Amino acid sequence: MIYLAASVLSSSMIYVVFRIAKNYDCRLTPLITYNYLAATLLGLLLFQPFRESAIEDTINWMPFGIFLGVLFIAMFFLIGTSSQKAGITITTLANKLSLVFPVLFSLFYYNESITTLKYIGLAGAFVAIALTVYKKDLRKSNLLLIALPLTIFFGSGLVDTLVKFVQAEKITTTEASAYTTLVFFVAFLCGLVIQLISGKNQIRIHPPTLLLGILLGVVNFGSLYFIIMALNHTGLKSSLVFALNNMLVVAFTAVLGTILFKEKLNKINFAGIILAIISLYFLL
Repeated sequence: MIYLAASVLSSSMIYVVFRIAKNYDCRLTPLITYNYLAATLLGLLLFQPFRESAIEDTINWMPFGIFLGVLFIAMFFLIGTSSQKAGITITTLANKLSLVFPVLFSLFYYNESITTLKYIGLAGAFVAIALTVYKKDLRKSNLLLIALPLTIFFGSGLVDTLVKFVQAEKITTTEASAYTTLVFFVAFLCGLVIQLISGKNQIRIHPPTLLLGILLGVVNFGSLYFIIMALNHTGLKSSLVFALNNMLVVAFTAVLGTILFKEKLNKINFAGIILAIISLYFLL
């Protein structure tokens, strides 16, 4: 269970770092680019993933790694923006309730058993996300606060499903670090291209952005690496691993958002959090 605990801690800290970055006026593009550079270097230094004997095996999963890298940076921009505008509690819920998609994939593609409670949990997750993003006053300024979490909900579902598929079908336990490092390297290259195209390529280092970007890269690497290791080593069904991970991240970040950032939720939003935790429990 150590890998699962490490995944929960790493995933939760992603939202916290994004929220802290707002207080230091960190721009998202360089922050995310530094993050993926740090994650790539961490993988290379700690795991030395690309051994000569494993290079020919990368052909099987390299296209998936490249595609996931592109998805990762797109989702990170959305998560970063949503964390700073909608808050880390709502953003985390939108992200983690997306587990309904890998759970459905695992249940039907791998013929894992499904019960009535799991069906209730899946339905409850969709209702919970609607309650969580609900705003009483739907002015134009609030529409973005609804669109962002909803986009994260569906986008993260695609990412988690792809992670599950590659873990089960394309990579071995020893290849997990190589796959993780490739994903982050592709995301870094995408961030660099975005930086250059946007014209923000001046050599100007903003220390808070650099430091928070490095910290973000460490916890980001851990979130992907540890969930893959948890899927490989806990001995639990993948649907159970995703449900446990996401339920604990939702609960943990809700506490952090309240204590650290004084985030306020209306009664309907709070009901959505409770329903989300109950739905995730039903998916166990």
